[in-house]
Amino acid sequence: MEMNRRSMLSGLAVTGILPRVAWAKADGYPARDPEIIVGFSAGGAGDLAARVVAKYAQSSRGVPATLDFRPGAGGTIASDQVARGAKDGSMLALFSVSPFMVAPHIQDVAYDPETAFTYIAAFAGISIPLFVRSDSPYENWDQLLDYARANSGKLRWATAAPRGLAHIATEAALRQEGVEATFVPFGGGAEAVTALLGGHIDAVVASGYGPYLEAGSVRLLIETGPDPITEQPDLPTFKSRGYPLAIPAAYGLVGPAGLPPEIVAWWEDLILEMTKAPEYGDFLTSLHGHVLYQSSADFTQNVLQGYRSIGEQIDQLGLRP
Repeated sequence: MEMNRRSMLSGLAVTGILPRVAWAKADGYPARDPEIIVGFSAGGAGDLAARVVAKYAQSSRGVPATLDFRPGAGGTIASDQVARGAKDGSMLALFSVSPFMVAPHIQDVAYDPETAFTYIAAFAGISIPLFVRSDSPYENWDQLLDYARANSGKLRWATAAPRGLAHIATEAALRQEGVEATFVPFGGGAEAVTALLGGHIDAVVASGYGPYLEAGSVRLLIETGPDPITEQPDLPTFKSRGYPLAIPAAYGLVGPAGLPPEIVAWWEDLILEMTKAPEYGDFLTSLHGHVLYQSSADFTQNVLQGYRSIGEQIDQLGLRP
C-alpha cells in the first residue's frame, strides 16, 4: 500500500497536481530544511557552486536550502562544522579539494577525511591551468621548462593558495622534469594574477583564469588536472604528461558520516537532474568549469584515493610539517 501511495504521489508531482514541497517531503527529506555550509567568502566560485544547488533544490523540489558562509583556515572551519553536524541531512557542506584532501596532511584539523564525512555527489569539474602573460616569451609548456632548466631558481611562480592541490601537484611535476623554480606565496588567486600581470612573477596556477583569458591578458600552457580544458582541448594536461599528481578538482556536496542512504539518494537524484538543466549550463559558463557528475560511491572512492596519493606526494616533496 505504501509503495502504491508513493508511486501515486510521484506521478501527481510530475503532472504538477501536487505541490513540490509535498513531493519533497513524501520522498523522505527531513522536516528541517537543509543548510549548506560554504568555507569561502560570498561572491566567489564557491558561492556560485553552492548557490546553483540550493536554487535547484528550491525550484525543483520546493526545499529551501540556505547558504552559510564560514570562510577561514583554507575551508577547514566549514568542513569541521559539517563533520560535527546532525546526521539527518539538515547540515551539509560544499566540497572542494583542499580542505578535504590536502589540508589534513599539512595542518591540524579536528576531522579525519576518511571517516568523518559522507561524500554525497560531485557536480562540477574545475580547470586549474598554469598560465603566463599573453606577451610572455613562453609559447608553450616545454619552452617554459627549457628556460627553467637553463636558469635554475629563476622561474617565479605562484598559486591561489600555498600548499593547496595546485601547489603540490605543480611542485611534483617540476621535480619530475628536473626543474628548480621559486614559489612565491600569495594570500589568494587575485593577488597572484595581479603580480603576474605586473611582471613580478612568471606564471600562475589557478582556477580564476577565465576573465583574463577572455580579455586576452593570459596564455594557458598546461592543465594541472587529468581532463582537457573546454576552451583549449589540445592543451596538455598533467595526466597526459605522466606527472605524479593529476587530481581532478571538483565541487560537490558532503554531509557528516552516517548520513542515511535515503538522504544521500535524494541529493544524488537532484544533482544528476540538475546537471541537465539550463541553469547548470549557465553556472558552468560563469565558472569556466566542465560537466561532471559522480554518484556517492564514485565520489567517495575518488576522494579517498586522491587523499592518499596527495599524502604520498607531500611526503616525497618534504612539505609535511
